[in-house]
Amino acid sequence: MSSSYRALLARPGAWSVALSCALGWLSFASYALATVLAVEAATRSFAAAGATVAALSAGAGLLAPARGRLVDRRGPRALAYFVPGHAAGLGLLVLGCASSQPAWMLCASAALAGAFAPPLIATARAVWPRVAGPDLARTGHALNVALGDAAQVVGPVLTAALAALVSPLFALAILAPGAMVGAIVLSRFPARGAEGAPAPAVHRVWGVLGESAGLRTLVICELALGLSLGALEVAAPALAAEAGAAELAAVPLAVFALGSIAVSVWSGGRRPPRAASWRYVTGYSVFAAALLCCLPARSLAAVTAVLVIAGAGYGLLNVAMFELLDGVARPHRAVEALTWITTWEAVGLAGGAGGAGQLSRGGGSDTLILVAVPAALAAAAVIKRLPTLKDRAVSEP
Repeated sequence: MSSSYRALLARPGAWSVALSCALGWLSFASYALATVLAVEAATRSFAAAGATVAALSAGAGLLAPARGRLVDRRGPRALAYFVPGHAAGLGLLVLGCASSQPAWMLCASAALAGAFAPPLIATARAVWPRVAGPDLARTGHALNVALGDAAQVVGPVLTAALAALVSPLFALAILAPGAMVGAIVLSRFPARGAEGAPAPAVHRVWGVLGESAGLRTLVICELALGLSLGALEVAAPALAAEAGAAELAAVPLAVFALGSIAVSVWSGGRRPPRAASWRYVTGYSVFAAALLCCLPARSLAAVTAVLVIAGAGYGLLNVAMFELLDGVARPHRAVEALTWITTWEAVGLAGGAGGAGQLSRGGGSDTLILVAVPAALAAAAVIKRLPTLKDRAVSEP
């Protein structure tokens, strides 16, 4: 298995792309917690902190397809266009927290940072096949996914440690620049031949999403996946609080991420794999079946055990999804395609967290309904729509 990754990292440019992914994933995994801690410390209000994170997420999600479309048109160098605006928004947020500015100004700064968030991971996903070549493209996608899973473990822990040892504001200031540095590194990667040329006509609003039935299938499933994961972010602390300490929520969430890392790395190194569509359906089915087991579990320890299997399914489906994007979207729409998925997953995350928050009034175990049901429905949907994911399922615009 390790030989595949050694061969990948020996390819020209591979270390640069891996570094940009690692920096981007670490920042994106840390933004929410770092912002909550910094804003709450400045305003003494979790309501203001939540509103600020919501503004950051809304700015990042709503405009993501437009940013991705620009990168598809201009090539990786377009990532550098977003860095000044993103830096200005984050800088104003840090200064606003340091000088105790009103909550609306902190929200406006966060919205500006989100609006200019560089589509770093989406661009890297499109670049990996070019760096890796056809024989190691799957390994490149697996490494990208594994780095993201690792960041989900390391980012919050590092954020909390820096906030406790120095200050919440210091944690935000230190971790925020990672995505910008990663974007600059990746922007130096040369454009493909078609990039920089006039792009074919595309729907102004729906873009590649309107062209590809396969991409619509992935978006529907990622929306449901976001609902389940967003609910899990609330369910874990709720169950942990009932067990005696809300901080114990880090255990099941870390176990989930570790299970995903293990299968992501394994998926990228094994050979020969089944078709990506088969692995996506299988991974989603395992993920959904495991989450359904949370319903009778109803305790933190039992849910933690179940999440090992759910994380494994998530790792398998995530690597397969990165591969499927090469088939359901044309090469000159590759970056925009992933931004549609991340946008709707973010919508799901917000809806799942909000819904689980309401359900938590009846007890932590009630939130598990929203953890399990959306994933189960999506697993049924992806099985039904499997033909849209096979071959190059892109319809003519």
